[in-house]
Amino acid sequence: MVKKHSIQRRIYLLFASFTLFTCLVYSMLLLTYSWVVEDNVFNRIVSDEAQYIEQQFAKTGLINAPRSQFLMLYEGWNKLPEPIYKEHLKDPDKIEFTYAGNTLHLSPLTLGQDTYILVADVSAFEVGGEYLPYISLSLILVLAIFSALAIAFAWPVASAASKPLIELKEKVETLNLKTFKPGFAKPFPDNEIGYLASEIERSMLHIQTVLKRETDFTRDASHELRTPTTILKNLAAQIETNTPLSAKQHAQFTNAVKDLEQTIDTLLALAREETQQLETITFLHALENAILKNSEIANTEAFQLHIEVPDTLTVTANEQLLSLLINNLLSNALAHSAEKQLTIRTDGDEIIFENPTTIYPVENPLHDRSKGNDSSGLGLGLYLVERICTLFGWTVSVSTENNMFSVHLTYKTP
Repeated sequence: MVKKHSIQRRIYLLFASFTLFTCLVYSMLLLTYSWVVEDNVFNRIVSDEAQYIEQQFAKTGLINAPRSQFLMLYEGWNKLPEPIYKEHLKDPDKIEFTYAGNTLHLSPLTLGQDTYILVADVSAFEVGGEYLPYISLSLILVLAIFSALAIAFAWPVASAASKPLIELKEKVETLNLKTFKPGFAKPFPDNEIGYLASEIERSMLHIQTVLKRETDFTRDASHELRTPTTILKNLAAQIETNTPLSAKQHAQFTNAVKDLEQTIDTLLALAREETQQLETITFLHALENAILKNSEIANTEAFQLHIEVPDTLTVTANEQLLSLLINNLLSNALAHSAEKQLTIRTDGDEIIFENPTTIYPVENPLHDRSKGNDSSGLGLGLYLVERICTLFGWTVSVSTENNMFSVHLTYKTP
């Protein structure tokens, strides 16, 4: 059932109304044209007869009577019937008058020094009024036929025109944010409706992304902040009792603060909208800045860092997230490298972080919060590396060969 205010119904009514309006205008134009043609025929007859009388007067000096009985010649405007003369005084350019139920067409002519008026009584020749009922009946019949055709064609036209909109409405009614997938706008034509469908698809995907970031943030925060917070609470309780902290507890305190700070920075960066904007970045500059900001590497002389990255290498990334990614990988090497050594190099379209190790990771170290059995970390570092790479459009993989743990970043070039 079509709703009263549906677009399909409106298109139908507009199409039918336009057809009826066009027919009415055409009928009025046809009637007007017939009247104009008839008047111009009468005016031409009177004008031709006036010209003939002037020519004969020029040849013979005599004033000939009009050749037709419906034509009369008056010796000036004041000789015309008084009503006609008064109308002429009001409108000197008027040439058609109605007098005693008759239609008169006038044409002035000059004979010598005098002005004469040739008057044609065309009442007997007017067919417009006589045939008006028949013409009107014909026009009404044509109007009825075209109206019927308009009504017949209006509905399929309205249906075809509104079909994409109706399909879009029906698809929108069944949208499910959880199951929504790209391709929503594909079935729609490349016009305004297709653009609207594309914007709906873009908005839905954006909402999905925002909700996923919110879900990830809430989940990660609830899991990752709990452990360092618990450690700090326990140590704070011990400090309140004036019990001095042992060296191990001092290390726990320092590590908890560091983990808490790093986790908060990373999670907030992943949750922000602006960090989704990518740009062209020189990787070596980002790497050098991250190293300088990492106090453990900067202040550890025994840590050997080998960088084999060309200064011309550019990648598509977000500056803040790229800094967090590099920092995570540096921290991972600091915490788990067997010989306090890290090599950063390139191989084709890969950037490789590799360090010696005696700790073999779990089956999938990139999985959410996966970590080795001997690891004291939270299992968040490599998982966040993978998430950041996904945002960049990069891929990440890990391998352990010949006692070397390697993280391979396949980057996206500008």
